[in-house]
Amino acid sequence: MQLSSFFIAIVVAVGIFAQTPAVPDPSINTPTGVIQCQPVQLTCSGTQPPFVITIVPGGEANAAPLETVGTTSENAVTWMADLPTNTNYTLLIRDGMGRTAASAPFVIFPGTDSACVKSNSAAASPAPAK
Repeated sequence: MQLSSFFIAIVVAVGIFAQTPAVPDPSINTPTGVIQCQPVQLTCSGTQPPFVITIVPGGEANAAPLETVGTTSENAVTWMADLPTNTNYTLLIRDGMGRTAASAPFVIFPGTDSACVKSNSAAASPAPAK
Protein backbone atom coordinates (compact mmCIF):
# COMPACT_ATOMS: atom_id res chain seq x y z
CA MET A 1 0.00 0.00 0.00
CA GLN A 2 2.81 2.43 0.88
CA LEU A 3 4.58 1.71 -2.38
CA SER A 4 1.49 2.54 -4.46
CA SER A 5 0.99 5.84 -2.57
CA PHE A 6 4.62 6.71 -3.20
CA PHE A 7 4.26 5.83 -6.89
CA ILE A 8 1.14 8.04 -7.19
CA ALA A 9 2.98 10.95 -5.52
CA ILE A 10 5.86 10.58 -7.99
CA VAL A 11 3.50 10.49 -10.99
CA VAL A 12 1.68 13.62 -9.76
CA ALA A 13 4.97 15.47 -9.17
CA VAL A 14 6.26 14.57 -12.64
CA GLY A 15 2.96 15.68 -14.18
CA ILE A 16 3.12 19.06 -12.44
CA PHE A 17 6.75 19.57 -13.45
CA ALA A 18 5.98 18.65 -17.07
CA GLN A 19 3.25 21.31 -17.21
CA THR A 20 5.56 24.12 -16.09
CA PRO A 21 6.26 26.11 -19.26
CA ALA A 22 9.91 26.48 -20.18
CA VAL A 23 11.17 30.04 -20.42
CA PRO A 24 12.81 30.62 -23.81
CA ASP A 25 16.50 31.47 -23.85
CA PRO A 26 17.26 35.11 -24.60
CA SER A 27 18.22 36.21 -28.09
CA ILE A 28 19.36 39.47 -29.61
CA ASN A 29 19.19 40.30 -33.30
CA THR A 30 22.28 41.31 -35.26
CA PRO A 31 21.95 44.87 -36.56
CA THR A 32 22.74 45.56 -40.22
CA GLY A 33 23.76 48.73 -42.01
CA VAL A 34 24.97 50.41 -38.81
CA ILE A 35 26.22 53.94 -39.52
CA GLN A 36 28.43 55.78 -37.03
CA CYS A 37 26.60 58.45 -34.97
CA GLN A 38 23.21 57.27 -36.22
CA PRO A 39 20.54 55.64 -34.02
CA VAL A 40 20.15 51.86 -34.30
CA GLN A 41 17.13 49.87 -33.13
CA LEU A 42 18.33 46.79 -31.21
CA THR A 43 15.73 44.06 -30.71
CA CYS A 44 15.66 41.05 -28.43
CA SER A 45 13.17 38.30 -27.64
CA GLY A 46 12.33 35.23 -25.59
CA THR A 47 13.71 36.61 -22.37
CA GLN A 48 12.76 37.59 -18.85
CA PRO A 49 13.29 41.30 -18.07
CA PRO A 50 15.22 43.26 -17.15
CA PHE A 51 17.62 42.90 -20.08
CA VAL A 52 21.19 44.23 -19.95
CA ILE A 53 22.68 44.85 -23.39
CA THR A 54 26.42 45.31 -23.81
CA ILE A 55 28.84 45.52 -26.74
CA VAL A 56 32.06 43.51 -26.90
CA PRO A 57 34.74 43.05 -29.57
CA GLY A 58 33.38 41.03 -32.50
CA GLY A 59 33.04 37.32 -31.77
CA GLU A 60 34.53 37.66 -28.26
CA ALA A 61 31.54 36.93 -26.01
CA ASN A 62 33.77 36.53 -22.93
CA ALA A 63 35.61 39.84 -23.41
CA ALA A 64 35.10 42.84 -21.17
CA PRO A 65 32.33 45.09 -22.51
CA LEU A 66 33.41 48.05 -24.63
CA GLU A 67 30.10 49.71 -23.80
CA THR A 68 26.89 49.03 -21.90
CA VAL A 69 23.96 50.05 -24.08
CA GLY A 70 21.65 49.91 -21.10
CA THR A 71 19.12 48.02 -19.03
CA THR A 72 15.55 47.77 -20.27
CA SER A 73 12.33 45.86 -19.72
CA GLU A 74 11.33 46.29 -23.36
CA ASN A 75 12.14 44.06 -26.34
CA ALA A 76 13.74 46.95 -28.22
CA VAL A 77 16.13 49.74 -27.37
CA THR A 78 17.68 52.51 -29.48
CA TRP A 79 21.46 52.86 -29.38
CA MET A 80 23.58 55.64 -30.88
CA ALA A 81 26.41 53.93 -32.80
CA ASP A 82 29.17 55.75 -30.92
CA LEU A 83 32.11 53.37 -31.40
CA PRO A 84 34.92 53.44 -33.99
CA THR A 85 34.12 52.44 -37.59
CA ASN A 86 35.28 49.51 -39.73
CA THR A 87 35.47 47.32 -36.66
CA ASN A 88 33.70 44.09 -35.69
CA TYR A 89 31.41 44.21 -32.65
CA THR A 90 29.07 41.72 -30.98
CA LEU A 91 25.99 42.49 -28.89
CA LEU A 92 25.44 40.53 -25.69
CA ILE A 93 22.18 40.26 -23.78
CA ARG A 94 21.68 39.06 -20.21
CA ASP A 95 18.14 38.50 -18.99
CA GLY A 96 16.68 38.75 -15.49
CA MET A 97 17.46 35.08 -14.88
CA GLY A 98 21.16 35.61 -15.68
CA ARG A 99 21.03 33.75 -19.00
CA THR A 100 23.04 35.24 -21.87
CA ALA A 101 23.13 35.23 -25.66
CA ALA A 102 25.18 36.96 -28.36
CA SER A 103 24.48 38.42 -31.77
CA ALA A 104 26.61 37.63 -34.78
CA PRO A 105 29.46 40.12 -35.34
CA PHE A 106 28.53 43.37 -37.09
CA VAL A 107 30.43 46.39 -38.42
CA ILE A 108 29.90 50.11 -37.88
CA PHE A 109 30.32 52.00 -41.15
CA PRO A 110 31.53 55.62 -41.44
CA GLY A 111 28.87 58.31 -41.62
CA THR A 112 28.99 62.04 -42.23
CA ASP A 113 29.55 62.77 -38.54
CA SER A 114 31.90 61.25 -35.97
CA ALA A 115 31.35 63.74 -33.13
CA CYS A 116 29.46 61.16 -31.04
CA VAL A 117 32.41 58.75 -30.83
CA LYS A 118 33.70 58.51 -27.30
CA SER A 119 37.30 59.58 -26.98
CA ASN A 120 38.07 56.62 -24.71
CA SER A 121 36.42 54.02 -26.98
CA ALA A 122 38.65 50.99 -27.25
CA ALA A 123 38.76 49.54 -30.72
CA ALA A 124 37.68 45.97 -31.23
CA SER A 125 38.95 43.70 -33.99
CA PRO A 126 39.18 45.36 -37.41
CA ALA A 127 36.63 44.23 -39.95
CA PRO A 128 38.00 42.06 -42.74
CA ALA A 129 38.68 43.89 -46.00
CA LYS A 130 36.24 43.18 -48.82
